[in-house]
Amino acid sequence: MFAGADARRVVRNTEPMAADRDAQLLALVQELERQDVDVAARIETVTLLLGRVDVVRAASRRVLGALEALPGATAAAEQSVRDALAREEEARGERETAERRLAEIKGARRANAEAKTEAERAVRRAIVAESDAAATVARMRERVAALAGDEVALTAEADGLVVEARQVAGEFAEVPRLSDSGRSAPGTSLAEIDEWGARAHAALFVVRGGLEGEREKVVLEANALVAATLGEQTSGASVALVRRRVEESLAQD
Repeated sequence: MFAGADARRVVRNTEPMAADRDAQLLALVQELERQDVDVAARIETVTLLLGRVDVVRAASRRVLGALEALPGATAAAEQSVRDALAREEEARGERETAERRLAEIKGARRANAEAKTEAERAVRRAIVAESDAAATVARMRERVAALAGDEVALTAEADGLVVEARQVAGEFAEVPRLSDSGRSAPGTSLAEIDEWGARAHAALFVVRGGLEGEREKVVLEANALVAATLGEQTSGASVALVRRRVEESLAQD
């Protein structure tokens, strides 16, 4: 009789101990989950900054390449205008010659019908050639004007990229563990922005790698804690999954 009562007292006495152990386990896992969430948020912040740096850098390289190609393209277009003008002048002369020839044939006392027909054809061909040359001149002039407009637009885009690069660089101040080279100013030219982007990308990549390693350790710690206290092997990709498994296990108990 007394032995049974003693056993019941032992059970009642051990129940609070088990409850305390469960509460401590859950609290530890919840703390690890908080750390996991915090590190995950920092990884996301760095990843977003990394993406913005890459976008700015890619844009700067595109604009720089386009600006560097403009002088050659403009020179070629201007030469095309000169060539088209020369061809237009030549076609005008051919048309005038053909018209004079036609007038001579028509003015002859004995106009040859075949010669007249051929002269009329020559005039029509010359008129078409002159019209085509004039159209080419117009197209080439439009091309030169379009290139000038491209230069204005690209220059404005370059100025905007300088501002955007500074804004992104300003946000680096909130990133811990970033190297000094990663915190350097982007400069004011597209070439400097490209170089800054390369340094910033490398620095942010290193920071993100460190944070990912830190998060992996937190997850491993949570899995190891559950294995040591509950005797269960878990392989959660995040501490939230581990915490849910702990809650399910404790609820079953």
